[in-house]
Amino acid sequence: MSEQDKNATLPSAGQDQIRVLLVDDHKIVADAIATMLEVTDDMCVAGRVYQTSEILQSISETKPDLVVSDLEMPGGDTIDLLTQAMQDHPKMRVLILTAYPTDAHIARAIALGVHGFMTKHEPAETVVDGIRAIMSGHAIYSDEVRNRIVDTQDSSVEFKVLKLSPRELTVVRMVAQGMTTPQIAESIYRSPKTVDNQISSAMAKTQCANRVELSRWAIREGLVQA
Repeated sequence: MSEQDKNATLPSAGQDQIRVLLVDDHKIVADAIATMLEVTDDMCVAGRVYQTSEILQSISETKPDLVVSDLEMPGGDTIDLLTQAMQDHPKMRVLILTAYPTDAHIARAIALGVHGFMTKHEPAETVVDGIRAIMSGHAIYSDEVRNRIVDTQDSSVEFKVLKLSPRELTVVRMVAQGMTTPQIAESIYRSPKTVDNQISSAMAKTQCANRVELSRWAIREGLVQA
């Protein structure tokens, strides 16, 4: 690991924050997530890894609470190394973030026991919301991944899948923060009608009768701070 990369692993934020290690050779993706993490109060970037061969060393040095990892990277089998890392650091959580969610990748990741599997089609703020949900004890999957799981699910396998999709999760958090539908729509670049549909879907999935109950549910589940 170069001196520049080592210096990047030293966070300046408080120790009570969620320490996130970014494992991705696509700098644009990593930069977008890092930017979102840097403006939160509860998370910080513990470090960055650009080659698979550096994963174990970086985890050992930075001791992250959660690793966001791509799968297709130079330098070795990412899942094999993450398997070893999770054995060495059992409290560490892993979120897979890939542009290619193949059935083989999903099956191996589920067998490994990752805590989430999202695609790079999700915006950076949605990935950050997914990190927060995972650290609250949920599993989070992109819709495309969720559909593949349902299509291939073996009856002997149990999946702890968060009912809300990543986009619904983002909207629910904003509702719980007191934002109106127009404010949410402007923030996530969606129409008010789309936002209302996502809120209605979230209320149905969580069995909440209105936005107040939905907000209370989000706070109770640890998706937002009271």
